[in-house]
Amino acid sequence: MILAFFSLLILFYALALLFASKIWRKLADLKESGELKSVSIIIPFRNEAENLGDLIKSLSIVDYSTDLLEVILVNDHSEDHFKEVIDLFEKSFPFKITVLSLPRQLTGKKSAISAGIKHSHSEIILTSDADCIVPKDWVQKMQAPFEIEHIQLVSGSVVFNSKNFLSSIFQMEFAPLIGVGAVSIELGNPNMANGANLAFRKRTFENLNPYADNISIPSGDDVFLLQKVKTEYPNGVFFQKDAIVETQAPRDFKTFYRQRKRWAAKWSATSRLADSLPALVIWSFHLIYITAIIYSIIVSQFVILLPVLLLKIVSEALFISIILKSQSKKFKLTVFVFLQLFYSLYVLIFGLLANFGSYTWKERKYNSNERS
Repeated sequence: MILAFFSLLILFYALALLFASKIWRKLADLKESGELKSVSIIIPFRNEAENLGDLIKSLSIVDYSTDLLEVILVNDHSEDHFKEVIDLFEKSFPFKITVLSLPRQLTGKKSAISAGIKHSHSEIILTSDADCIVPKDWVQKMQAPFEIEHIQLVSGSVVFNSKNFLSSIFQMEFAPLIGVGAVSIELGNPNMANGANLAFRKRTFENLNPYADNISIPSGDDVFLLQKVKTEYPNGVFFQKDAIVETQAPRDFKTFYRQRKRWAAKWSATSRLADSLPALVIWSFHLIYITAIIYSIIVSQFVILLPVLLLKIVSEALFISIILKSQSKKFKLTVFVFLQLFYSLYVLIFGLLANFGSYTWKERKYNSNERS
């Protein structure tokens, strides 16, 4: 009876992933718009001198009208040589580029984004991070859906670069998060977006004032904006699958730990249960999954559980592989096997650690409740 219960839950999870895979394949892609809109690209940064050069290089070859595009870099009290890096590209940069610095009394990514938006005179705001590289058609694809009047926010695809086995692990682990966010948007209940590839109407941001009640929470600029848009414009969010931004994978497990702890803590800071529910459901499933395996081994009935376990593995492989393929990345079997061995334990541990202790982000230390 107990194994039957476990089997049904794992079966439901596998079928849900197969359904999500089907939705991902059918996601619409709006590549062109009848009229190009004015766009401001806003890049908040802090101590990113080693990455700004590659970002600006990629922005310099973006295919868009020079009269309709500007880049606003917002410095959040950097202590490195970022000025020298920007100066190398500024004179030859084909678009208008502005560098702002936050005043002493303001800190953090949300303050930087808000400052950039205040300075902008464009209809569309497009955000990314300083450690990203954007494709040539990025702006065109991200602004295209705004031809549809009810669209207020467009979320794009993000992928980690992959230079070695470790970064390949991080890349594959990250892919399903993008997939789940995209599927939730397509189903009309958006719960995830990524600020590394996000566009929205300036007037919508100004009307919603999305950071007013959470400015003390250092991260979550994407999630809190998404929540406000979702509430006020239930059909106003679109996922642009073919607009893909590549970002730096964590350098090592320590960096990965800090990043994931911060992301998990962001969900715990969410004020509404409905918005935290997906994370709670995923954490609960992996607890049940590990419990089911241990129990089946103890009662010597693992073979009964084996068929649904295999279906789960196949459904996960399918979901991850189609996402990576759409991002022009390879599905690596050895990496997938490694993740199968440790992923559930990782989810449980990080889900718990998000509620305790502190973490460091941009050389600043925060408690796990994300309040500064």
